[in-house]
Amino acid sequence: MFSRKASVGAFLIGGTLLFGVGLFLIGSRQKVFTRGFHVYSDFTSVSGLETGANVRVSGLEAGEVEEIQVPSQASSLFRVKLRLTEKVHPLVRQDSLAVIQTEGLVGDKFVEIDKGSDQTEECQEGGTIPSKEPFDFADLMQDARNLFKTTNTTLESAGQVADNMKRTLTTFLTPESDGKNGAVHLNEAMASAQRAMTNLADDTEAMKHNFFLRGFFKKRGFYDLSDLTPDQYRTSKFVKDKSANRVWLDSGQIFFLAKGTEELSPQGRAEVDRAMAEFVPDLPNRPIVVEGYSARGSPDERFRRSQQHALALQRYLQTRFKLAANLVGEIPLGDTPPKSTGKQQWDGVALVLLP
Repeated sequence: MFSRKASVGAFLIGGTLLFGVGLFLIGSRQKVFTRGFHVYSDFTSVSGLETGANVRVSGLEAGEVEEIQVPSQASSLFRVKLRLTEKVHPLVRQDSLAVIQTEGLVGDKFVEIDKGSDQTEECQEGGTIPSKEPFDFADLMQDARNLFKTTNTTLESAGQVADNMKRTLTTFLTPESDGKNGAVHLNEAMASAQRAMTNLADDTEAMKHNFFLRGFFKKRGFYDLSDLTPDQYRTSKFVKDKSANRVWLDSGQIFFLAKGTEELSPQGRAEVDRAMAEFVPDLPNRPIVVEGYSARGSPDERFRRSQQHALALQRYLQTRFKLAANLVGEIPLGDTPPKSTGKQQWDGVALVLLP
């Protein structure tokens, strides 16, 4: 009798131990006995996600999906409740991003949470973190099918275009009654047009220098700075025009002496770029004149230095802003600006955007 009771007691004790061990293992796997916290995230589609699915924080196993709340209306979102272990709490921030992912291509669904930034606060118990809609392989396959249909249609259209081009080219290359095909006629027409344009340019240039027509072209705005003296330039109509935009740059701020010649310094290039910002809306088809000035030395020295200033800036504008050479002129004015500017003397340059 005692032996039977001992056997029953041993069986009960062993069963209790086995139940406790099993309960501990299951609880440990489900993190029942682990201290944790809850966060929420909202999704348009849960994409096959189920309660109990794993949650990872930057790839680390960190919890499970505890509940998926179905929205009460079609316009609302699915609200997913996540239980995470306390040890990953410092990584889950207000700007952490939750996304539903798949193990491989067709494996189980799980929730991946990216680490947040140190600049934002930790997500508190019951807080909500932003989400990113999951990528679905089925959507990719549908996009691939649509792309295939579009590509097939495009290839069919390309084939039709190729057939039309072949017929057109055959007609174009077929000799006519004079023994010449369309290519020969087109080449002759282009050669004739080129000769006509060259003759027109030559005739126009000759007309500009004609004594009787020179005044007409000046009224139209055709000025050649190489034909103007500084005094003629100062009194010219477009210099007196108040709509001419002018920017003054001091030589001490933009030039430095290199091997006996004044050149633009890096700071000077930056100053010129800032000055040209005022002209940008009118570039590249409005003419610009670079006026060079120098207030030091004898008259011949002032002329040479003002010419150096103007030439250095002219070259920089053509290179930096890719301006046509015939739209950027230069003229040395010694130390005396035009009276219309209101300045008595200057040392440096002036950029003038002509009206």
